[in-house]
Amino acid sequence: MHKRRVVVLLASLALVGGCSRTKTLDATSLEEMLRTKIEHQLGASRITVDCPDDEPAAAGATFQCSATSADGKTLTVEVTQTDDKGNVTWKATNAG
Repeated sequence: MHKRRVVVLLASLALVGGCSRTKTLDATSLEEMLRTKIEHQLGASRITVDCPDDEPAAAGATFQCSATSADGKTLTVEVTQTDDKGNVTWKATNAG
């Protein structure tokens, strides 16, 4: 049980930038996590995800990322922060 808590904590910390005065999400880690989950959910590959680079870590805050498939189709992803530690939920809101 202790090992699992450490893994969850480390995964959460990876999404929060550590050196800035205002905590921001780690966009690179967030993009990778979303890419993996979207590819798994859609059974697709070669998806790219782009999120804002300077999104403040704030519980309840929402923002949008975009996902693009290899054939150029885009998907808007609404991300909601569940706390100020980098934990998020997401849902696809628009496909184009």
